Amino acid sequence: MSDAVLRTPAFEEKPEVREDISVLCVPNEANDNEGPARRQQPETRMFELPRAIWIAMVGSYALFLAALLGATGGIRAAFAIVISAVYIAMFFGIARVMLGQANPQPTSPLDRSGGKLQSLYGPLGRMEVYTQVLIVPFAVAAFGIAISVIAALVF
Repeated sequence: MSDAVLRTPAFEEKPEVREDISVLCVPNEANDNEGPARRQQPETRMFELPRAIWIAMVGSYALFLAALLGATGGIRAAFAIVISAVYIAMFFGIARVMLGQANPQPTSPLDRSGGKLQSLYGPLGRMEVYTQVLIVPFAVAAFGIAISVIAALVF
């Protein structure tokens, strides 16, 4: 370290008052070792979907895998179906782990009578949310059932 750095008095920053913020604000340095460390915040994302939607999604994918298992005779495609089940468990498990790290989630606005769920395009009612969220899982389950029916008729 050079002598000039040791002899130069440290720059003392004074808090400045900003008009748009009601608290005192000190500009941050890139390497602020003197300031207090900020506490890490938990995950604040809220899914706001009712429990029934999550159960319907898991049930739809389970029905799809069961239909595939029945259509393929069980043993022939069991390995691929087990791998698919692991991926589905990871998909829903990560959401569950995220919720476990977050603050307690409030109840869904759809659980109240006449409740609306805010979306990017405006408030949605219960039927609109159920339709938008469950259309793909129900289509996947219907696809699995169709494969089972076709396999039963052909073989």
